[in-house]
Amino acid sequence: MEISLTPQIKAVTNPVSADASDKYTISAEQKKFYEDHGFLVIKGLFEFDTLYNYKRRFIQICNGVVDRGNATLVKEAVLAKKGLKGEQVINKIQEVHYDDVFMTYTEHPRLLHVLAQFIGDHIRVVNSMFINKPPGSGRHPPHQDLFYFPFRPADKIIASWTAVDHVTKENGCLFVIPGSHKNNILYPHGHTKGANKLYHGILDESVYDTNQYTHLEMSPGDTVFFHPLIVHGSGPNVSQTYRKSITAHYANSSCYYIDVKDSVQQPVAEEVEAEARRRGFELSFQDTWRFKSKQVLGVRSTL
Repeated sequence: MEISLTPQIKAVTNPVSADASDKYTISAEQKKFYEDHGFLVIKGLFEFDTLYNYKRRFIQICNGVVDRGNATLVKEAVLAKKGLKGEQVINKIQEVHYDDVFMTYTEHPRLLHVLAQFIGDHIRVVNSMFINKPPGSGRHPPHQDLFYFPFRPADKIIASWTAVDHVTKENGCLFVIPGSHKNNILYPHGHTKGANKLYHGILDESVYDTNQYTHLEMSPGDTVFFHPLIVHGSGPNVSQTYRKSITAHYANSSCYYIDVKDSVQQPVAEEVEAEARRRGFELSFQDTWRFKSKQVLGVRSTL
């Protein structure tokens, strides 16, 4: 069951659409909403032509028309077993922030202006994805993004997630548990029953209650910003339409790396290091993030 938000909260999560300038100034009310609830939706932050370019680029990469470069194509395992091809089976393209077209999202001036108001003026993009979510795709279980990041502080990390298509409960919209970031706890994660095998989820089901979910149905161009400790996920796509979106994670470049040995993050660190070895690289969990991140605003310092 979805939480019934009060009219006041709805007014904050669905503010007036952004204009077409290179700046979008966050109001004090919006900033407080983000601090209190761990997420903020801005309506219409990106325009149709921009979104169309991202969708076209995705199709070109799926069809082999353009080289994907260092980006990674990830297939939906269940759909791949059915013999589906191209757009019908690709779940997402990872690490798109070096692609000539997709980088116009991760480095969009209006987006960076919003990000700077949350985490400061010196920003690195640390991760990026174009997500396709074809019909028949599985759910993404409740999780916290900080699980994947060996750097801190958490308050200097933020995600942006922009709807490219209409996003509904039927095609697997995001859900969040408002205020869950305030517990300041990073929970143990792992591969959970019934979830897409590509994704980790919080192992202790007592941490979340479906009655606490707020579902984020969004129109193309709407963008949600969320804190790396907020518990969130997405449902399965039970519709006959795709659920395309583009997303990136950012950190202030003054963030520092931590040792995750003997912590709840050790399992994912071992997975990432094993994958690097499979690809012929001897990289630590921390070095993997150093290698793939990119400065997009201001100057680089620690990160």
